[in-house]
Amino acid sequence: MEFTIEAHMQRVKSHLGTGRAILANLGNVTTYDIEGVEPNPELTTLSPPLLNDRFYVATDERDSNAVEVIRKEGGVFLSDLLTIEDRRRYGWPLLLTDVRAVVEQSLLAYSAYFYGHMMSSFAGAIVNKRAGLGADRRTAVLD
Repeated sequence: MEFTIEAHMQRVKSHLGTGRAILANLGNVTTYDIEGVEPNPELTTLSPPLLNDRFYVATDERDSNAVEVIRKEGGVFLSDLLTIEDRRRYGWPLLLTDVRAVVEQSLLAYSAYFYGHMMSSFAGAIVNKRAGLGADRRTAVLD
């Protein structure tokens, strides 16, 4: 959304700061208007992220300079989390971007706060999963 990766990271971190404030003052969980969905009580029992906590980034960015900027700003990628045991157990499917996308969507569905691009079906699927899991609708922003 920005012209440089540095400017984009500032935008992301600004949204994450807003998310941290929302989580710190969440109060009662306000779910999406979906019949039968119960609020996720975990949202009110866990502490919000700290100011300098690292954050998960789901992206298909491959430019090594951009990836390094994201990491330097605190971003963590799926490849940073997968262990050699994971790679041995699940094998080649972890190399396929479609499979990785489903794993990342599931991971982000359970995140405390989510920020994504409003024109992305990837982000839309995450918000839909969060809604079904009883996430507070204030804890996801599509920009």
